[in-house]
Amino acid sequence: MMRTLSLLVLLCVAALVTLAFQSIRQELSIQTRREHMLYAANQVRRLEDAIVQAKLKIQEINSVLGPVNAKKVELAKKKKEMITGAALVLTKIEECVAVKPEVEVNMHTAHENLEKFKAKRAEEKAEAEEKIQELKKRILDRDSQLCEFVDMKQEEGRKLCAAAAPK
Repeated sequence: MMRTLSLLVLLCVAALVTLAFQSIRQELSIQTRREHMLYAANQVRRLEDAIVQAKLKIQEINSVLGPVNAKKVELAKKKKEMITGAALVLTKIEECVAVKPEVEVNMHTAHENLEKFKAKRAEEKAEAEEKIQELKKRILDRDSQLCEFVDMKQEEGRKLCAAAAPK
């Protein structure tokens, strides 16, 4: 019996040692997990702060992008207007190119007519000047013939003949 009792005490001591070992191991495991949990909580807090900072940056960028997007839309409208204007200009240029030969012919004809008119006018001017000179000469001849018969002693005769006297 003593042996059984010692065996029983030995078994109890072994069970107690085993339980103590398990409890110490469990306590160490709990402490390790607690430290790991605190580390994870700190990391989560840092990551949450980083997320908040990222959201603030996104809001800041969106506030900057708002006017940029509006400017982009405005520039797109201007580009569309410019393309439409360029197409209209090209159409007008094509119309001008199509009409240009006809206009050049008309301009050439008008230029020739103008030159003919200038030449004709110069001829008519020369003829008119000749007629004027001829008429002046006739008037002077007539006045000089008349002065031969005018009495120079009278004042009217002197005035008339003084104006008609050859110079």
